[in-house]
Amino acid sequence: MCSTEANCMASVMSSLSHSFHHVTPTAVPSMLDCILSSTALPPSSLFASLLDRFPVINKDIVKHGEKLDSDQCNNLVSMVGALCHLLKKLETTNDALQSFMWKIFIPLQKMAQSFDREMLNQIAESFFDVVTRTNTWGVLEETLVPYFLRSVGLSVGMLQNDDSDIIQWSSCSVLQGTNHLINDTHKDTAYMLSLSETFPLPMSCHMLTSILDAALLSLQVAPTTDSILTYGCSHVGKFAANLLSDLCNMTERLLSQSLEHRSCTIGFLLPIIFKAFLFHCSLEILFPGEKLVITRNSFLVKIWKCCRTLFSLGPLERRDAYTVLSLYVSFLSRGKKCQNADMKDKAEEFDLSAEKEFWDEIKRGLVDKEGLVRKQSLHILKTVLDICGETQCYPGISEEKLSEKQKKSHEKFSVPHGMTKRELWAHKEAKSLGIGELFHSVDTCLNSQKQWEAFFLLYEMLEEYGTHLVEAAWNHQVALLLRFSFSYDGFARCISRVHQNQIDPLGEIFNWLSILWVRGFHHDNPQVRCMIMQSFLGIHWSSYGHS
Repeated sequence: MCSTEANCMASVMSSLSHSFHHVTPTAVPSMLDCILSSTALPPSSLFASLLDRFPVINKDIVKHGEKLDSDQCNNLVSMVGALCHLLKKLETTNDALQSFMWKIFIPLQKMAQSFDREMLNQIAESFFDVVTRTNTWGVLEETLVPYFLRSVGLSVGMLQNDDSDIIQWSSCSVLQGTNHLINDTHKDTAYMLSLSETFPLPMSCHMLTSILDAALLSLQVAPTTDSILTYGCSHVGKFAANLLSDLCNMTERLLSQSLEHRSCTIGFLLPIIFKAFLFHCSLEILFPGEKLVITRNSFLVKIWKCCRTLFSLGPLERRDAYTVLSLYVSFLSRGKKCQNADMKDKAEEFDLSAEKEFWDEIKRGLVDKEGLVRKQSLHILKTVLDICGETQCYPGISEEKLSEKQKKSHEKFSVPHGMTKRELWAHKEAKSLGIGELFHSVDTCLNSQKQWEAFFLLYEMLEEYGTHLVEAAWNHQVALLLRFSFSYDGFARCISRVHQNQIDPLGEIFNWLSILWVRGFHHDNPQVRCMIMQSFLGIHWSSYGHS
């Protein structure tokens, strides 16, 4: 660089350092374009100068591990944005991208305690935008991905020679022939991997999921309606599928580890994996002489197997198992609404509702001592019933089939005679809650959907402490729920039909109804417990024994 250019660069760098404090990050690209056009400085020189100044600027900003204020965050994000904008203008990006990762990206991620999550996400988005626009996924494959995979692997005690089951990026790359793109790969990779030993597990998982999310967003540029997505020779497609495969294997391993590992799996890995499998039941990668197919069916089977193992362990493991199942069924519910899934492949998928052990664990969860587990179990139950179309499969007698005379009698919903003031108040409370609209006459025929609604309403009322809410719901519904549960269209009989008559329908009905009694007998309010006991003792159980 000649003296004139050096003086010009020094002036530009001084001006930029001042501007980063005052210019918003969104205005930085336009400012740089003006500088480049007015000074004739090459983007590579400006990039190198900014890169060299970053450690000095960063040292001035971050002191003694203190939290950055808004001005400091703006300064840092503006500078990173400037570097990323210049990266897009370089003719050859690979070497510069590696330098950016070593000197900027990784050090900033390691100082996460000084930044807020939003700022780190902004920096990551800027970086991944560069990778997407320059199509340099091969650089990430050789460097950043093995760095974070190794960091996670070390957290579970994997030895260096035991990495092959998860970390295959450097030795067995699906992007064959990209090694020549990496400058001094072995030296830089060894240095980077040595740093991964001190990288926090949550941040490693977060970055891996962010990388996969960026790759998936890049793939959406050319959407497909096929349920099996064939990436062929697409670099980003192979990259995404290979990373997805690694994260699937990693998830299975981490769920069997400590509370922190399971938390990271639930918070980071599972959501992005389910997102990847949302629209496509299979990911198929084709390259010379080999084909790799990753199916969501096989992954769901493995997740259910992990949950079964967690259910057999302690209370913390059981709680995490319900959380995993909650994510699982939420994913299935979203997948049901997607219209581009092939029906043939969908029919062959693993059916969680056909597993007897699944229903047994839901019942146990509904009577668990921990409130969070009960809420999760209730959410899972509602979601699975919606997925199965339970309320449509066995419709029974709907209200549309009722006679006009019955409908008119329903509208009246008159107050029964001989009620005490307390009972009258509960009756009015029930009507205000809409209970009277659901159960307004003993002559009403209730389909399975209405019975499940009654079950859920009773169960949720038992989560309340106040006596009046429980009494309002219980007195108006439990008797009718008992009566219609033993019909052919009883709400619990449909579950036994899912198991092809492997479960006694009568026993299944009592199992579900007993959940309400157990919750009532263990209610925190002694008055509620007394009321539930009186109701239980007042039922003529012999009337239901041969229904």
